[in-house]
Amino acid sequence: MNPIEVHYKNSFAAIKIGHYLAEHIRSNTAIICIGTDKCIVDSLGPLVGTMLTKENIEIDIYGTLDKPVHAINMNEYIKTIKSKNYDNVIAIDACLSSKKSQGIVEVREGPITPGKGIGKILPEIGDLSIIGIVDSNDKDFYNLVQDTRLSFIYEMSEVITEGIVTAVNMNDMIGREEACIL
Repeated sequence: MNPIEVHYKNSFAAIKIGHYLAEHIRSNTAIICIGTDKCIVDSLGPLVGTMLTKENIEIDIYGTLDKPVHAINMNEYIKTIKSKNYDNVIAIDACLSSKKSQGIVEVREGPITPGKGIGKILPEIGDLSIIGIVDSNDKDFYNLVQDTRLSFIYEMSEVITEGIVTAVNMNDMIGREEACIL
């Protein structure tokens, strides 16, 4: 399936994300939300993880504001996830790109390479990726940290969360329809 790119302010963003993910989310799916709450620009993943845990969906969620998945503990989480033999792992992370791409959410097949935008070498993770472009990669780190608003990251996290919940609900609806037919 071709990747999708949608601006988080697009009124259909959550529906587009949900529609793409619906065919990939199964009962044995995990979501790993990468980032840290110590830096606003990198808090997209943990915010999504926290929001998803409040939705009480029946998917294993790794990475929240209280228990973030970041460079220091990522290898431990990857071992745990691999040991559970999930059908699908969806990885979520913030990303840096060009200024004109800021606010774009990209959903695609394939893993995320966390830390790549800031020169870190970390292992790839995920069968599917959800990337939120949070700022420009042409800024130095100090300006990047100072210029990123929490409200922007929070709103993008809400849209991604709504998209995932939409996908889960679509699958639940299809499952109930199939049960009625049988």
